[in-house]
This record gives sequence, structure tokens and C-alpha cells, in this order.
Amino acid sequence: MSRAGGPSSGHGGRRALRHRRRPRFGRFLARTAMGTLIPGAGLMAAGRRRLGATILTLFIGSVLAMLAIAVVVPNRRLASYGGDRQMLMTVGIGLAAVAVVWLIIALVTHRLLEPEGLPPGKRLAGALVVVVVTSLIVAPLSLGARNAFVQRDLIGAISGGDSLTTPDIADASDPWADIPRLNLLLLGSDAGPGREGERLNSMIVASIDTETGDTTMIGIPRNLRRLPFAPDSPLAELYPHGFDGPGDEREWMAMSIYSNAPALHPEQFEGTENAGADATKWAVEGALAINIDYFIFVNMEGFQVLVDALGGVTVNVPRDIPIGNKNREDGQGCTTPRGYIRQGDNQKLNGGEALWFARSRCMSTDYDRMARQQCLLGALANQANPSTLFTQYQSVASAAKEIVKTDLPEDLFPALIDLAFEVRGGTMESLTLDREFFQATMGTTPGNPDYEQLQAHIAGVLDGAPESGDTDDDAESGDDTTQDAETDPDDGSGQDNDAAGETPENDTEEPGADEGDLDTYGDAEDDDGVAVDPDQPVETDAVC
Repeated sequence: MSRAGGPSSGHGGRRALRHRRRPRFGRFLARTAMGTLIPGAGLMAAGRRRLGATILTLFIGSVLAMLAIAVVVPNRRLASYGGDRQMLMTVGIGLAAVAVVWLIIALVTHRLLEPEGLPPGKRLAGALVVVVVTSLIVAPLSLGARNAFVQRDLIGAISGGDSLTTPDIADASDPWADIPRLNLLLLGSDAGPGREGERLNSMIVASIDTETGDTTMIGIPRNLRRLPFAPDSPLAELYPHGFDGPGDEREWMAMSIYSNAPALHPEQFEGTENAGADATKWAVEGALAINIDYFIFVNMEGFQVLVDALGGVTVNVPRDIPIGNKNREDGQGCTTPRGYIRQGDNQKLNGGEALWFARSRCMSTDYDRMARQQCLLGALANQANPSTLFTQYQSVASAAKEIVKTDLPEDLFPALIDLAFEVRGGTMESLTLDREFFQATMGTTPGNPDYEQLQAHIAGVLDGAPESGDTDDDAESGDDTTQDAETDPDDGSGQDNDAAGETPENDTEEPGADEGDLDTYGDAEDDDGVAVDPDQPVETDAVC
């Protein structure tokens, strides 16, 4: 009996042991996962009750504190901390420390819970559970910490240094107390291969009501002539009749002030890090009779990198926009484009297409381009996706550091982020100072403007009141005039090139090739039938 029963009892004991090990292993995996997700819970299950209870209490307290902050502190206030370099340093270090501590707790929990005698395969399975579950927590914490440090570096890299034109802010915590309207000068440069220096091809004033967030974007033509400088600027005495002189008239247009004024009078720009921007700010202040508080300069050559980092941008394309062409050297038309951005609503553009949407002027006008640039800026501001920014922020920040310059002080960034919430909730209007605007308001052209009338008109627009000189006749004269942004030229090529999605590597317009005859464009028509008075701002969405 003993010999007969011996083997039978031995096999039954091994089977019972295997059955006991299976639940033990499953329980081990479950407790390991729980201890990784909830710090302290696994330690308590492993018999380290006091240590586990302490860690679990701290974890629950921290979660409750974060929930309380999220409920009590307004979202825009929390977002504004993204502009505070000291807070970003604290947040970055805090998130990194939490990630490290969380990982250590997960590893210790796994080691304490692991049953003795597990075969290598099951030990590897337990380790994989820890890695996978831990990554769900540690990866976002690490990404958040990295983004905090990247944001801090970005603010330090692009924030302004010494300037001759920035306002004095008495209280950085409430900078808009003395600035009911924040006027930002947005400058676009078309510097690139074959071009010397930085020349402006885009000048837009974004005038923001700091109480309501309502914004008016004023597009300034780069061929504007004889700009007067702000009365309190040193250049006002040097150019009492506006920026003008002998030689090529293009060297005295608005687009040339950035480079030429500092080159002609370097002694007037001692102590500034942005001489060209300061000169341009003085000129725009003098022309429009408004204070220009800060500037933001964007190199359009790197603009496509920023758009790609944001995942593209969606705009309404009013007509087929050519890619890669330029004015012929003999002045007779344009070279053949290598592709088109096709006409249509809600077109998703990549970085290269967005760049040509903003820069293309051949078979079009400077004013058409100005309107498209305003549309593109509005689309980027409205479509920035928080999840895309979080996951791609390093790419966005790297691109921004390469292409953006500004004189905004770093301690103003929290207030600007807070103001951005007002801007997104307010209205956005556009006013393009094109040829039709000058003809409708003063019967002149950008080459010979009446600045007193221009200043009075801009004051009326920004104050929200009708211009004192408006008459019924003036209103009637603009009835048949439409927004220049909707030009529909005949491209004359009849081609359907599939290269529209390619990025413009070396297809840049030659120096000076697109400045010729800047003031002799044909009349524009509005393809969408939007009735627009050329002397009044319109909702940006209505013409974009």
C-alpha cells in the first residue's frame, strides 16, 4: 500500500503546488500593477504597512490639493504661470522629482511583492508589468518637466533686451492698468538665400483692447512712402518731412526702414539690441499716431518649420495660389509656378504651403498678400491645439527660438498669456491699408499719403467711433469697392502641378524682383461676394 500510494500522493502534491502558484503569480501581478498606479498600496500589501500608509496618505493629499487648485484657481491664471520663468523652474523640478520618486516606489514595491522561486519567464513578465504601468505615469510627468524647462529657455531666448521704445511698466502684476490698448507690431522678414540682410515684407499692427480682448489688425503696405517718425524720436528731427531721400525710391519705403535707418544713423541707436525694430516702431507710431508698445519679428524662411511643428494650419484659400514662381527679370509677367495651393474652403496646409500662402505675390498684389497674412495669423492663433502643443512642444519651441525676436520683457509673459484668453474670446477685425483704402479715404496712394487724414481715420477705427470727416458721399464711394484679399488673377499657365504640397527650398524670389511697380496694381474683386468698405475694418473670418 505504501509503495502503491506513494507516487499517487506525490503527483497530487505537485499538482496542488502548481495550482497554488498560479493564483500567487496572478495576485503578484495585480498587486504590482496596483502598487505602481497607487503609490503605497503595494507596500501595504507586501507587509510594509506603516511605510505604505504614509506614502499613500501623502499621495491622496497631493491629489486632493491638485484638485482643489484646479477648482479654485481660474484656468487662465494657471495657464499664465506658463510665462513665469521661476514658476516653470519650480514646476519642472517638481515634476522630475515626482517621476523619480514614483519610479523608485514602483521598483521597491515590485521587489517586495515578488514571490520566491519564480522562474525567469515569470520574473520577466512581472518586470514588464512594472515597466508598462510605470510608463503610463512617469512618461507624462517627464514630458511635462521637459516642456517646462523648454518653455523657460524659450522665454529667456526670445524676450527682449535693451530697447529705446518699450513702455515703462510700473506694476508687472497689473501691466495693463496704464495700457488700455496694447499695440504689437508684427514684422515678417523674407531673408533667405541670395538676399542680403533682413528686409520686411510684412508689417501688421495688432491693436488689442486689454479689457475685452477685441483685436484690430492693421496691415501696413511695405511700399508706404515718406513715413513721419514719432515726434519724440531722434529721427523726427533728421526727417522732418518723413523718411525720404535721393536715389532708388524703394530704399525709402516702409519696408526699408528696418535696415536703412540704423545703417544711416547708427549713433541714434546706441544702447538698443533691436535697432531696426526700434526705427520701424518709431515710423509706424508717427504714421498712425498710436503708441507701438512692443514688436514681434518672424523670419518667414523658418515659418514653415513652426507650422509643421503645430501639425499644419487650416485656412480658406480664395483662389489658386502659385508656388515657386517670381516676377520675370524683364518685368513681363511671372515665371511658371511648380505647383499650386488649390482654391477651396478649410484647406489644411503644411508648413511649406503656409509659407507660400503668406509670401506669394506674383500674379497678385502686395495688398492681397497682406490680407492673406492676416488670415493666416488669425488661423494659427485660433487653431493651436493644446494636446499638439504638449506633445510637440520641444519642436515648436526650437522652431520659435530660431525665427522669433521680440522686445517683450520676460516678466510680461504671464500677463500676455492671460490676455490671450481674452483675445480668443473677443472679436478680431482686419483693416488693410491698401490702394483702395487710400483712394476711398483721402484720394491718394501709398506713395503719396495724407498722414493727418490717415491718423484721424485710425483713431476713429480704434476708438470705435465714426471718423469726424465721414460723409454720405464718402460712404457711397466705397460701396463698389471690395476686399483686396480676394483677387482672382488668371494664372495663364493652365497647369495642374502636383507639387503644391512641396516645401519651397530654394524657390525664393530674387532680391528686388517683387518690389517693382509696387503701386500700379489693377482693381481687385471679391470672389465670395462679401461687401466690404475698404476704409473700415471687417471681421477677419468674413474675408478669410
